[in-house]
Amino acid sequence: MWTADEIARLCYEHYRTRLPKQGKPEPNREWTLLAAVVKIQPAADQAHGGTNRPAQVTKEVVSMGTGTKCIGQSKMRKSGKPG
Repeated sequence: MWTADEIARLCYEHYRTRLPKQGKPEPNREWTLLAAVVKIQPAADQAHGGTNRPAQVTKEVVSMGTGTKCIGQSKMRKSGKPG
């Protein structure tokens, strides 16, 4: 089995190591949205079942999307909506 924390770590690692620095937010100043699709499948030696061991799986990020539509604070209305 796997946990949500394992999936999150896998996604963050993919984001950190596989995506270019260009377009990433400045740490402690900006943020971005992140969405990922993770493929989870039984390990090759367990694909046909028949074992009494805990299921082993492989996890792979197959798609990731990031980004925001940014507008500077000086361009925002007091209500928070763009002007």
